[in-house]
Amino acid sequence: MSALDPSPHTRPIALQEQDLKGKVALVTGATKGIGRAICIELATRGASILGTYSSDKSAQLFGTFTQTIRSLYSANALHGATAPTLLGVKSDISRPDTSREIGRILRALVIDFDGKVDIVVFNAAVMTLTKMGEGSLRADVVDLALAGNVKFPVMLVERFLRENVFRRGGRVVAISSEGVRAERPDGGAVYAATKAALECLMRKWADELGNCPGMEGTTFNSVSVGFTKTEAYNRIPPDMRDKLTKSDAAEVTVGNRIGEVEDIAGVVGLLVSEKAGWISGSVVDVSGGKAKIM
Repeated sequence: MSALDPSPHTRPIALQEQDLKGKVALVTGATKGIGRAICIELATRGASILGTYSSDKSAQLFGTFTQTIRSLYSANALHGATAPTLLGVKSDISRPDTSREIGRILRALVIDFDGKVDIVVFNAAVMTLTKMGEGSLRADVVDLALAGNVKFPVMLVERFLRENVFRRGGRVVAISSEGVRAERPDGGAVYAATKAALECLMRKWADELGNCPGMEGTTFNSVSVGFTKTEAYNRIPPDMRDKLTKSDAAEVTVGNRIGEVEDIAGVVGLLVSEKAGWISGSVVDVSGGKAKIM
Protein backbone atom coordinates (compact mmCIF):
# COMPACT_ATOMS: atom_id res chain seq x y z
CA MET A 1 0.00 0.00 0.00
CA SER A 2 1.36 3.42 -0.94
CA ALA A 3 2.25 5.76 1.88
CA LEU A 4 -0.67 7.75 3.26
CA ASP A 5 -0.57 11.27 4.58
CA PRO A 6 0.25 11.40 8.31
CA SER A 7 -2.55 12.15 10.71
CA PRO A 8 -2.83 15.88 11.48
CA HIS A 9 -4.05 15.05 15.00
CA THR A 10 -0.76 14.23 16.73
CA ARG A 11 -0.61 17.10 19.20
CA PRO A 12 -1.33 16.46 22.91
CA ILE A 13 -4.81 17.00 24.30
CA ALA A 14 -5.15 20.63 25.40
CA LEU A 15 -7.78 22.96 26.80
CA GLN A 16 -9.67 25.02 24.26
CA GLU A 17 -11.81 28.13 24.48
CA GLN A 18 -14.33 27.46 27.26
CA ASP A 19 -17.36 28.24 25.09
CA LEU A 20 -19.28 25.21 26.40
CA LYS A 21 -18.72 25.97 30.08
CA GLY A 22 -21.95 25.37 32.01
CA LYS A 23 -23.36 23.04 29.34
CA VAL A 24 -24.27 19.41 30.06
CA ALA A 25 -23.62 16.86 27.30
CA LEU A 26 -24.93 13.30 27.11
CA VAL A 27 -22.72 11.17 24.84
CA THR A 28 -23.67 7.55 24.23
CA GLY A 29 -20.85 5.09 23.60
CA ALA A 30 -18.45 7.47 25.28
CA THR A 31 -15.41 5.35 26.06
CA LYS A 32 -13.84 4.41 22.73
CA GLY A 33 -13.19 5.68 19.24
CA ILE A 34 -15.43 8.45 17.99
CA GLY A 35 -17.35 8.67 21.27
CA ARG A 36 -14.21 9.21 23.33
CA ALA A 37 -12.93 11.80 20.85
CA ILE A 38 -16.24 13.66 21.09
CA CYS A 39 -16.07 13.62 24.89
CA ILE A 40 -12.55 15.06 24.77
CA GLU A 41 -13.64 17.76 22.29
CA LEU A 42 -16.56 18.86 24.49
CA ALA A 43 -14.86 18.47 27.89
CA THR A 44 -11.81 20.51 26.85
CA ARG A 45 -14.24 23.29 25.93
CA GLY A 46 -15.79 23.22 29.41
CA ALA A 47 -18.84 20.98 28.93
CA SER A 48 -19.80 18.56 31.68
CA ILE A 49 -20.12 15.02 30.35
CA LEU A 50 -22.53 12.19 31.14
CA GLY A 51 -21.11 9.33 29.10
CA THR A 52 -22.71 5.94 28.62
CA TYR A 53 -21.07 2.55 28.14
CA SER A 54 -22.23 -1.06 28.16
CA SER A 55 -19.56 -3.05 30.04
CA ASP A 56 -17.41 -2.98 33.15
CA LYS A 57 -14.29 -2.84 30.97
CA SER A 58 -15.65 0.31 29.33
CA ALA A 59 -16.28 1.77 32.78
CA GLN A 60 -12.53 1.56 33.40
CA LEU A 61 -11.90 3.36 30.11
CA PHE A 62 -14.22 6.18 31.16
CA GLY A 63 -12.29 6.41 34.40
CA THR A 64 -9.08 6.88 32.42
CA PHE A 65 -10.73 9.61 30.34
CA THR A 66 -11.89 11.34 33.53
CA GLN A 67 -8.37 11.30 35.00
CA THR A 68 -6.96 12.74 31.77
CA ILE A 69 -9.40 15.65 31.71
CA ARG A 70 -9.10 16.42 35.42
CA SER A 71 -5.31 16.43 35.21
CA LEU A 72 -5.50 18.79 32.27
CA TYR A 73 -7.67 21.26 34.19
CA SER A 74 -5.54 20.92 37.33
CA ALA A 75 -2.50 21.92 35.31
CA ASN A 76 -4.35 25.04 34.17
CA ALA A 77 -5.91 25.94 37.53
CA LEU A 78 -3.75 29.04 37.90
CA HIS A 79 -5.38 30.44 34.77
CA GLY A 80 -8.85 30.08 36.30
CA ALA A 81 -9.85 26.86 34.51
CA THR A 82 -12.17 24.65 36.54
CA ALA A 83 -12.86 21.05 35.61
CA PRO A 84 -16.39 20.17 34.44
CA THR A 85 -18.36 17.32 35.98
CA LEU A 86 -17.55 14.00 34.32
CA LEU A 87 -19.74 10.98 35.02
CA GLY A 88 -20.11 7.59 33.39
CA VAL A 89 -23.22 5.41 33.55
CA LYS A 90 -23.78 1.86 32.36
CA SER A 91 -26.60 1.79 29.82
CA ASP A 92 -26.89 -0.87 27.11
CA ILE A 93 -28.69 0.52 24.06
CA SER A 94 -29.39 -2.97 22.68
CA ARG A 95 -31.56 -4.12 25.60
CA PRO A 96 -35.18 -4.85 24.62
CA ASP A 97 -36.39 -3.03 27.75
CA THR A 98 -35.19 0.51 27.07
CA SER A 99 -37.04 1.96 30.07
CA ARG A 100 -34.55 0.53 32.56
CA GLU A 101 -31.51 1.69 30.59
CA ILE A 102 -32.93 5.17 30.01
CA GLY A 103 -33.96 5.30 33.67
CA ARG A 104 -30.30 4.97 34.67
CA ILE A 105 -29.43 7.95 32.50
CA LEU A 106 -32.26 10.03 33.93
CA ARG A 107 -31.29 9.22 37.52
CA ALA A 108 -27.73 10.31 36.84
CA LEU A 109 -28.96 13.55 35.27
CA VAL A 110 -31.21 14.32 38.23
CA ILE A 111 -28.59 13.53 40.89
CA ASP A 112 -25.54 15.13 39.28
CA PHE A 113 -26.79 17.57 36.63
CA ASP A 114 -30.02 19.07 38.02
CA GLY A 115 -32.05 16.91 35.63
CA LYS A 116 -31.17 19.00 32.57
CA VAL A 117 -29.17 18.50 29.38
CA ASP A 118 -27.98 20.88 26.66
CA ILE A 119 -26.29 18.50 24.23
CA VAL A 120 -27.15 14.93 23.22
CA VAL A 121 -24.87 12.94 20.91
CA PHE A 122 -26.19 9.59 19.70
CA ASN A 123 -22.88 7.87 19.03
CA ALA A 124 -23.37 4.32 20.35
CA ALA A 125 -24.55 1.89 17.70
CA VAL A 126 -25.21 -1.79 17.12
CA MET A 127 -23.02 -2.93 14.22
CA THR A 128 -24.58 -5.75 12.21
CA LEU A 129 -22.49 -7.02 9.30
CA THR A 130 -24.31 -10.02 7.85
CA LYS A 131 -24.56 -10.92 4.19
CA MET A 132 -27.96 -11.61 2.70
CA GLY A 133 -28.77 -15.18 1.71
CA GLU A 134 -26.13 -16.93 3.78
CA GLY A 135 -28.29 -17.81 6.77
CA SER A 136 -26.68 -15.47 9.30
CA LEU A 137 -29.24 -12.69 8.92
CA ARG A 138 -31.71 -13.94 11.50
CA ALA A 139 -34.68 -12.07 12.93
CA ASP A 140 -32.88 -11.54 16.25
CA VAL A 141 -30.01 -9.81 14.44
CA VAL A 142 -32.44 -7.38 12.82
CA ASP A 143 -34.22 -6.84 16.15
CA LEU A 144 -30.91 -6.04 17.86
CA ALA A 145 -29.97 -3.41 15.26
CA LEU A 146 -33.41 -1.80 15.38
CA ALA A 147 -33.37 -1.78 19.20
CA GLY A 148 -30.02 -0.06 19.51
CA ASN A 149 -30.00 2.26 16.50
CA VAL A 150 -33.65 3.31 16.28
CA LYS A 151 -35.74 2.29 19.29
CA PHE A 152 -33.31 3.56 21.94
CA PRO A 153 -32.94 7.09 20.49
CA VAL A 154 -36.70 7.36 19.99
CA MET A 155 -37.55 6.30 23.52
CA LEU A 156 -34.80 8.44 25.07
CA VAL A 157 -36.02 11.60 23.32
CA GLU A 158 -39.61 10.72 24.22
CA ARG A 159 -38.69 10.30 27.89
CA PHE A 160 -36.61 13.49 27.91
CA LEU A 161 -39.56 15.42 26.49
CA ARG A 162 -41.94 14.06 29.13
CA GLU A 163 -39.47 14.84 31.91
CA ASN A 164 -38.59 18.33 30.56
CA VAL A 165 -34.91 17.44 30.38
CA PHE A 166 -33.94 19.55 27.35
CA ARG A 167 -32.91 23.16 27.89
CA ARG A 168 -33.51 25.98 25.42
CA GLY A 169 -31.02 26.26 22.58
CA GLY A 170 -30.04 22.63 22.83
CA ARG A 171 -28.08 20.55 20.34
CA VAL A 172 -28.84 16.97 19.29
CA VAL A 173 -26.44 15.19 16.94
CA ALA A 174 -26.67 11.65 15.56
CA ILE A 175 -23.64 9.79 14.22
CA SER A 176 -24.66 8.23 10.92
CA SER A 177 -22.74 6.40 8.21
CA GLU A 178 -21.83 7.00 4.58
CA GLY A 179 -23.15 3.49 4.02
CA VAL A 180 -26.62 5.06 3.89
CA ARG A 181 -25.71 6.44 0.45
CA ALA A 182 -22.40 5.00 -0.72
CA GLU A 183 -21.45 1.51 -1.78
CA ARG A 184 -19.69 -0.36 1.00
CA PRO A 185 -18.55 -4.00 1.41
CA ASP A 186 -21.42 -6.49 1.44
CA GLY A 187 -23.13 -7.24 4.71
CA GLY A 188 -24.05 -3.77 5.93
CA ALA A 189 -27.56 -3.39 4.52
CA VAL A 190 -29.43 -3.66 7.82
CA TYR A 191 -26.99 -1.37 9.63
CA ALA A 192 -27.25 1.22 6.86
CA ALA A 193 -31.04 1.02 6.94
CA THR A 194 -31.12 1.74 10.67
CA LYS A 195 -28.81 4.72 10.19
CA ALA A 196 -31.08 6.02 7.41
CA ALA A 197 -33.98 5.74 9.84
CA LEU A 198 -32.01 7.69 12.45
CA GLU A 199 -31.28 10.46 9.94
CA CYS A 200 -34.99 10.63 9.15
CA LEU A 201 -35.82 10.92 12.83
CA MET A 202 -33.43 13.84 13.20
CA ARG A 203 -35.04 15.65 10.25
CA LYS A 204 -38.53 15.13 11.62
CA TRP A 205 -37.51 16.12 15.15
CA ALA A 206 -36.00 19.31 13.73
CA ASP A 207 -39.46 20.10 12.33
CA GLU A 208 -41.50 18.99 15.33
CA LEU A 209 -39.34 19.82 18.34
CA GLY A 210 -37.10 22.75 17.43
CA ASN A 211 -39.54 25.24 18.95
CA CYS A 212 -41.17 22.99 21.52
CA PRO A 213 -42.08 24.96 24.68
CA GLY A 214 -39.10 24.98 27.01
CA MET A 215 -36.59 23.87 24.37
CA GLU A 216 -36.94 26.63 21.81
CA GLY A 217 -33.98 26.94 19.47
CA THR A 218 -32.92 23.30 19.76
CA THR A 219 -31.26 21.89 16.64
CA PHE A 220 -31.18 18.31 15.35
CA ASN A 221 -28.51 17.20 12.88
CA SER A 222 -26.77 14.07 11.64
CA VAL A 223 -23.11 13.50 10.80
CA SER A 224 -22.41 11.04 7.98
CA VAL A 225 -19.13 9.35 8.83
CA GLY A 226 -16.82 7.80 6.26
CA PHE A 227 -14.18 5.11 6.75
CA THR A 228 -12.50 6.03 10.04
CA LYS A 229 -9.74 4.58 12.22
CA THR A 230 -11.74 3.23 15.14
CA GLU A 231 -11.49 0.03 17.19
CA ALA A 232 -13.69 -1.65 14.56
CA TYR A 233 -11.17 -0.58 11.90
CA ASN A 234 -8.37 -2.29 13.81
CA ARG A 235 -10.38 -5.54 13.98
CA ILE A 236 -10.58 -5.85 10.19
CA PRO A 237 -8.20 -8.53 8.83
CA PRO A 238 -4.98 -6.74 7.79
CA ASP A 239 -5.15 -7.58 4.07
CA MET A 240 -8.75 -6.42 3.77
CA ARG A 241 -8.06 -3.37 5.94
CA ASP A 242 -5.14 -2.27 3.74
CA LYS A 243 -7.23 -2.72 0.60
CA LEU A 244 -10.16 -0.72 2.00
CA THR A 245 -7.86 1.99 3.35
CA LYS A 246 -6.12 2.45 0.00
CA SER A 247 -9.36 2.57 -1.99
CA ASP A 248 -11.07 4.95 0.43
CA ALA A 249 -8.06 7.26 0.74
CA ALA A 250 -7.97 7.56 -3.06
CA GLU A 251 -11.52 9.00 -2.98
CA VAL A 252 -10.79 11.59 -0.28
CA THR A 253 -10.47 15.05 -1.81
CA VAL A 254 -8.64 16.83 1.02
CA GLY A 255 -5.71 14.46 1.48
CA ASN A 256 -4.41 10.97 0.90
CA ARG A 257 -5.71 9.34 4.06
CA ILE A 258 -8.87 8.07 5.74
CA GLY A 259 -10.65 9.64 8.67
CA GLU A 260 -9.39 9.91 12.22
CA VAL A 261 -11.78 10.03 15.18
CA GLU A 262 -10.72 13.63 15.83
CA ASP A 263 -11.99 14.58 12.36
CA ILE A 264 -15.48 13.48 13.37
CA ALA A 265 -15.29 15.04 16.83
CA GLY A 266 -14.33 18.41 15.37
CA VAL A 267 -17.43 18.54 13.18
CA VAL A 268 -19.66 17.45 16.07
CA GLY A 269 -17.99 20.20 18.10
CA LEU A 270 -19.00 22.71 15.45
CA LEU A 271 -22.61 21.53 15.37
CA VAL A 272 -23.03 21.82 19.15
CA SER A 273 -21.60 25.34 19.26
CA GLU A 274 -23.61 28.54 19.54
CA LYS A 275 -22.43 29.48 16.05
CA ALA A 276 -24.30 26.49 14.57
CA GLY A 277 -27.70 27.62 15.80
CA TRP A 278 -28.97 28.14 12.24
CA ILE A 279 -28.20 24.55 11.13
CA SER A 280 -30.98 22.05 11.78
CA GLY A 281 -32.45 19.04 10.03
CA SER A 282 -29.23 18.57 8.06
CA VAL A 283 -26.90 15.71 7.31
CA VAL A 284 -23.29 16.91 7.37
CA ASP A 285 -20.86 14.78 5.39
CA VAL A 286 -17.65 13.94 7.25
CA SER A 287 -15.80 11.76 4.78
CA GLY A 288 -13.07 14.08 3.59
CA GLY A 289 -15.06 15.09 0.55
CA LYS A 290 -15.81 11.59 -0.78
CA ALA A 291 -19.57 12.07 -0.58
CA LYS A 292 -21.41 15.20 -1.59
CA ILE A 293 -24.65 15.66 0.37
CA MET A 294 -26.71 18.47 -1.08
